Amino acid sequence: MEKQQLTQRLNQKFEELVCLSDGYVESSDAMHDIEKGLLSELLSIGLLLLRYIIAGKLKQCKSYEFDVDNQAACQSKGKKARRYLSLFGPLSIQRPSHWASDKGVVYKLDEHLQLPRGSYWSYNIQELVGESASENDFRESVHLFNKLLNLDLRWESSVRNTLNLGQYVEAYYEARPAKAEPEAVCFSASFDGKGVPKVRKPKARSGNPKARLGKGEKPGTKQMATVSVTSSFKPKQRSVKAIADALMGVENEPQKIKKKPKQEQRSKKNGWHENIHRRAFLAGQDKAVDYGIQDIKNRISHTDSRFVVPIDAGIGLEDKVLGAVKKYGLEDAFDGIILDIIHVLEYVWAAATAVFGEQSKLRTPWVRDMLTDLLNSKTQKVIDDLVAIRDKTKLSKSKSQQLNKAITYFTNHQHKMDYLAFIKKGYPISSAMAESTCGHLVKERMEQSGMRWSSDSAQKVMDLRAVKLNGDMEDFVQFVVGSERKIRLRKMAA
Repeated sequence: MEKQQLTQRLNQKFEELVCLSDGYVESSDAMHDIEKGLLSELLSIGLLLLRYIIAGKLKQCKSYEFDVDNQAACQSKGKKARRYLSLFGPLSIQRPSHWASDKGVVYKLDEHLQLPRGSYWSYNIQELVGESASENDFRESVHLFNKLLNLDLRWESSVRNTLNLGQYVEAYYEARPAKAEPEAVCFSASFDGKGVPKVRKPKARSGNPKARLGKGEKPGTKQMATVSVTSSFKPKQRSVKAIADALMGVENEPQKIKKKPKQEQRSKKNGWHENIHRRAFLAGQDKAVDYGIQDIKNRISHTDSRFVVPIDAGIGLEDKVLGAVKKYGLEDAFDGIILDIIHVLEYVWAAATAVFGEQSKLRTPWVRDMLTDLLNSKTQKVIDDLVAIRDKTKLSKSKSQQLNKAITYFTNHQHKMDYLAFIKKGYPISSAMAESTCGHLVKERMEQSGMRWSSDSAQKVMDLRAVKLNGDMEDFVQFVVGSERKIRLRKMAA
């Protein structure tokens, strides 16, 4: 298409657009219908301009020479059509193909336009649908774009797109490690686990398979995903009373927790912590802990920096954290592991229920007193008090067992319960960030109704979701573009 032809067609299009607008002035169409009509015409204009640009690029690619020493013979294979789905709609690109014995088939126009490798969707469509698929089920992920842009995207294509993008996430974060934060002094790394529903592999059975599951049977198993959450923070001075008030409610009033909006939950800061970075791994705790501690190492820029690790009492988690700290030589900066106070408080409430009953008015003030002792690092006193109550009070077997659970829990983890030392330094004493990340990184997407995942698919979806939640999607897509271009260039230079 020549420039003069383009100009004529654009003039015609704009005249038609003006006529359409005049028609809307006289019509009784609703505004939303007018918007749809105008958008459809504007998209057709964009598609016309895109075709003109591609034709111009094609002229630049008419000749093709190999940059090799042996000057291998290049054979033209004519033009081959390639489907391409742009934001303006679908089109067919006729691009010249060439073949050489040492290279195979090469399409120079693909490199000239940096067309996607292995997908006919434009990178814009890939990004938009991929971002939507990280939040919604695959059918829902294409619904909006089909409706808005009058496309016909299938949910199966959204699956392929998500898995294709997901395969680049690991390399993306390896190529872009966390930057040093010279102004930050304190850092936090926290870890927690959340189960992902998995597709159960069919077992060989004789006879006819059952048509439906029996009572109590589950359609699949779960595989544990371990989340890693790292951040920087400024020490915050708080009193023991202020923390107790926040956990219990002022005096003996019921606690009222205001849920933060999702935008705040999923941003890089939450009012205290900044530069929050989230990942989730199905490969096990070792992978998540190693990733998180390495991220902290990359952030630390001076010798007076400190970092802490608030965690729950997950089996083996403490040893893995200590091992990673030693591996990355962070012993001097490491200020310790603190047991999540929220989990500790749950044991106190359970003990109070065993002693007083769930409806007793004595229960809440007793819990508050116990919590105050714990926050003042009087863990041994709390243990002794619980032992005395158990031994001197006539309790049922089940209630005694409930007290024993709390006693055992506090005894086993007492070395991680020096809350007063952390409070005085202005450190966090809760792993709430890791727990909330389990919710909005893993649970909200992976446990939607009826969903079952293979390990590979689950990991790639969680990876892409992490990119979205970390606010890295735009930069990530540019990384994908660059990676696919390198693959194409290597083939051309082979």
